[in-house]
Amino acid sequence: MPRSKSLVPLSHDHHHALKLAQALKKSTLRTESLPTMSSEEKARRALEFYESDLALHFEAEEKLLYPFVKGRDALLDSLFLEIMEEHKKIKLQIESLREGGGLLEEKLDYLGRLLEGHIRKEERELFPRIQEVFSEAELNNLNGKIKAVR
Repeated sequence: MPRSKSLVPLSHDHHHALKLAQALKKSTLRTESLPTMSSEEKARRALEFYESDLALHFEAEEKLLYPFVKGRDALLDSLFLEIMEEHKKIKLQIESLREGGGLLEEKLDYLGRLLEGHIRKEERELFPRIQEVFSEAELNNLNGKIKAVR
């Protein structure tokens, strides 16, 4: 199912976050487009990305998307509760990176896996369900709200 234009800005954010998630994971094969970085560089990039992009993305989902879909469909409500819990876990992991300490490579790997799983759930389950439940006119209304905060 093609992505509704109303959800495209959030999907674009996901594309950038997936690139970061891949860079953070230990098991990712390094290529020219995904070069080897030190753990410290990965942590710095993760924190910068969170501050410049991910925090705003989470805010758009939590303050605009969730209220928009809440109460309309039981499956959407259930999915969104999972999404909100994942946001909390990702935020906690970001805080753990900020605090420093040991096991940096493990923290980065865990954050990469959390982020990747979270994005895949939104793209493969949440967004398609939103498009099934809401009309294009309703989604266009949402699009205006998302654009207003970006």
